[in-house]
Amino acid sequence: IEKGITVTDDDLKKKYDENKNQYEQVKARHILIAFKGSPAAQEGKPELTEEQAKAKAEDLRKQIFGGASFEELAKKESDDVGSGTRGGDLGAFGRGQMVPEFEKAAFEAKPGDMTAVVRTQFGYHIIKVEGHDSTPFDQVKPTLEKAERSARMQAQLEQMKTSAKVSFNDTYFG
Repeated sequence: IEKGITVTDDDLKKKYDENKNQYEQVKARHILIAFKGSPAAQEGKPELTEEQAKAKAEDLRKQIFGGASFEELAKKESDDVGSGTRGGDLGAFGRGQMVPEFEKAAFEAKPGDMTAVVRTQFGYHIIKVEGHDSTPFDQVKPTLEKAERSARMQAQLEQMKTSAKVSFNDTYFG
């Protein structure tokens, strides 16, 4: 069955185009201001209420629009210790890798844009989108081909099952 299945480059390109958003990536930085009870709250730092955390995030955003360095504020103020030390740099990430509210804001923003303050369970984020990209077709082609071959083989097996005319000899199994 497997040898009889052919998958053309055109078939794969069509699948790629149909699911292009799965291959999208965003390169971004962020500053996180955690509130009391957040998994990102830092020990030894003053605990902020949600209102205080949001106000602080809004103030930092205004400072950035006023000319302050996003990277320097991230290093100094972000409660995300991992990205904070790198100036808020998150690198590139695809869909499904971040919490939904964060992902939505990051993917909707254009390169060079800074989002409004976004609330997640971790706190309030200021996201600076540095780029949008897609994984090229050539890089995902082998994975797409494997999945398509598997799907076609499964479909053929299901078709064989439903079209099989099985009969039993009752006297034999009696």
